[in-house]
Amino acid sequence: MDEQTILAELAPVINSLKTLALVALDMEDAHPLALPEPPEPDKVAAYEQHMTAIAQQVNPRHRALLNASLRDYRGGFPDRAGKYLQELVTSFLEAPEYSSVFSPAAQQRLKGFMADLQEV
Repeated sequence: MDEQTILAELAPVINSLKTLALVALDMEDAHPLALPEPPEPDKVAAYEQHMTAIAQQVNPRHRALLNASLRDYRGGFPDRAGKYLQELVTSFLEAPEYSSVFSPAAQQRLKGFMADLQEV
C-alpha cells in the first residue's frame, strides 16, 4: 500500500464531498421531501477515478466502503458518502494492517481528513 497515493486521492474526494454538501445546504428552502441534486457527470467521473485509485491500495473488504461511497455520491448524498470514508480512514488509523504502514506525518494528515469528513 502506498501512503502517498492514499493521501493524494483522499484530499480531492473530501473536497468534492464538502462542495456537494454546500449545494445540499442551499436546498434547505426546498420541499422537505425533495431529493438532493446529484453532482454533474464530470464530477462523478472524477470521484470514481479517485475511488478506483484508492481501491487498488486497500484490501477487498474495504473496497466495499469505497463502492458505497461512490454510490451515495452519485445519488447526491455527501453525508452518507462521507460516513463510508470515515469508516475507511478509521481503519487506516486503527487496524494493524494499515496503521503500521502510515508514517506519523501521514497519520496526522489522516486525522485531519477525519475532522474534515465529520464536517460533511
